[in-house]
Amino acid sequence: MFGRCIRVGLHRGDPGAAVYVVAESDPAKALNILRTELPDNGADVEDVGRVTEQLVDALDLKPGQFRRT
Repeated sequence: MFGRCIRVGLHRGDPGAAVYVVAESDPAKALNILRTELPDNGADVEDVGRVTEQLVDALDLKPGQFRRT
């Protein structure tokens, strides 16, 4: 299963934004996983795109898990 790359920052273009890899192929579900698990600080959460199955495996992520990269 491939995953999603999600950017979380204060606003678009935030140089201090965090990038997460989520082991979920559906963009809406991946965004929901992070919005549910991370503290709600009004951050902008944006799906950046798809990541390969190899990256998800290398990060040892199971379905629904995520890791900050």
